[in-house]
Amino acid sequence: MSPWSAARPCEILDNVEWADWSPDGTTLAVVHEVDGRKRLEFPLGKVIYEADGWIGNLRVAPKGDLLAFIDHPQPRDDGGSVAIVDLAGKKKTLSEGWDSIQGLAWSPKGDEVWFSATRTGGDRSLFAVNLSGNVRLLARVPGELTLLDVSRDGTVLLTRGNDRAGMIGLAPGETKERDLSWLDWSVPASLSPDGSEILFQEAGEGGGPKYAVYIRKTDGSPAIRLGEGSGIALSPDGKWALARLNQTPAPFVLLPTGVGEMKPVKDDGLNHTTAAWLPDSEHIVFSGIESGHGMRLYVESLTDGKPKAISGEGVGASPILSPKGDLIADTGPDRKIYVYPIAGGDPRLVPGIEPSEVPTGWSSDGRELFVIQRGEIPARVFRVDIATGKRTLWKSLEPADSAGIDTIGRVNLSLDTKSYVYSYVRTLSDLYLVEGLK
Repeated sequence: MSPWSAARPCEILDNVEWADWSPDGTTLAVVHEVDGRKRLEFPLGKVIYEADGWIGNLRVAPKGDLLAFIDHPQPRDDGGSVAIVDLAGKKKTLSEGWDSIQGLAWSPKGDEVWFSATRTGGDRSLFAVNLSGNVRLLARVPGELTLLDVSRDGTVLLTRGNDRAGMIGLAPGETKERDLSWLDWSVPASLSPDGSEILFQEAGEGGGPKYAVYIRKTDGSPAIRLGEGSGIALSPDGKWALARLNQTPAPFVLLPTGVGEMKPVKDDGLNHTTAAWLPDSEHIVFSGIESGHGMRLYVESLTDGKPKAISGEGVGASPILSPKGDLIADTGPDRKIYVYPIAGGDPRLVPGIEPSEVPTGWSSDGRELFVIQRGEIPARVFRVDIATGKRTLWKSLEPADSAGIDTIGRVNLSLDTKSYVYSYVRTLSDLYLVEGLK
């Protein structure tokens, strides 16, 4: 019997997102989260790189002297660059400006990094980049390639996929959901209080390299393009859409939902992720990243560009603003849900929350949170009393055609919680072994 089959598995590190073995199989390189920042360690305990965004597809070089990874500057976005770092922590970017980049491995000789990426949209091709930064094309086919591994003899393991993101909603006064997806990667951002309009973004082939912001009636009327960027939040009066430009750092802009011109929001020097308007229409609460620090929550006037932090670091992944605008719910560094006062002060733990649940909405009276379990299909949404922790099931959500559904995301709720729009990702792919690539 192999000694590995008889050994009992043991946990050695929490919150690990990527890992790879050293060439001799004795040491692990890992990416894990500490205080809201993604940390690359090799060996365990030795930090050689920390990211303001996130780190993907970590791979140790065949000689064990370098580590390759994908450096994603924007949380929850797969755009980024190919980077390497040596054991002393010296980082070098080999190739940047990729709109979608997922999948990476060292070439058999260790003189190149092979990766799957695209400059526009989501249909990734297979590329190679040497340590001097010279990029060459290895393979391009219709569809989306994702590199999984490269063997010592050069055989490539990859998938060819057809991924789509969409959104499904229930309009006011209706009893049947409808698919509200527009192009190939529709991601809902903000539902109007009455549930009649959804602000969303197109981040795939249809959205282009800078993405596109749209607004659409939930009754199925055609969508209207508002401008470039990622849609974030509708203003309380519905006349403006707060959007984030697809660059790093990512500034906020205001796009009119009717007649008017785009307005920039005064630069505060932070990399912004998501946000909500406060009821006075003059302030926003948002999650942002200051260089060298973890994500946190801020309050800011739209005109002065002077953010005020209202949380510690490691907060801001899933902020949901209460109807009165006095509280914001979010997951803390310990992955539990807390309620943070907008005016400042200590956060309050929400009882009765299960592991991996995140907030997705509030009841109209502000007494209950709607929470959803990550990775669950169908996705069960519960109402949780923020004072007592009492839980009741609200809905189980799943598209009528569930083939390939691997993600159901945030549920955007109307003020009366009778209307909603939620996101989904459908992944259909085939697995290939490819020989002869050089």
